[in-house]
Amino acid sequence: MKCVSIDAAPTAVKKFIRSLLLDASGVEVTLEGVVVCKIIPPSQLSDVEKTAQLAQVRQLLSEARDHSKGTPAPIIERKIRSALKTVRGSR
Repeated sequence: MKCVSIDAAPTAVKKFIRSLLLDASGVEVTLEGVVVCKIIPPSQLSDVEKTAQLAQVRQLLSEARDHSKGTPAPIIERKIRSALKTVRGSR
């Protein structure tokens, strides 16, 4: 599961998130009639769903490690710096 921090987001975004009334079933956010995300309280996930999410994260981490295995550190650092520039440039 991806975690999105809104600590640095504009005040309007923070205000909107705070205005969402979370109940036990969560909140669906739609854009042009399409559900783009569903916000649910952590307690809403069953143990099976939590286990599935953790398994997916472990799999992604394993793939990332396998992909970079044997790559020299300077090359990895260069790729990370380039990715950071891309992300920070879009802000």
